[in-house]
Amino acid sequence: MNSTVEIDAENPGELQKILEPSLSSDNTVQYELNAGKEKIKIKVDTEGLGPLRGCTDTVFRLATLAKKLC
Repeated sequence: MNSTVEIDAENPGELQKILEPSLSSDNTVQYELNAGKEKIKIKVDTEGLGPLRGCTDTVFRLATLAKKLC
């Protein structure tokens, strides 16, 4: 299963630098981060609905914290 999260940001490149180390991929979860001009897209790919929900929740929590720090 996969999901794409789009987050509006004033500086998406900086947000990507902050998020990338925390969103590491492994055998069960794959993250793909792409920074655009005004937003960052984070694609999450997992094998089940439960892990997908947990991963997208993690993305939102980390992004919210990172935006406060930027």
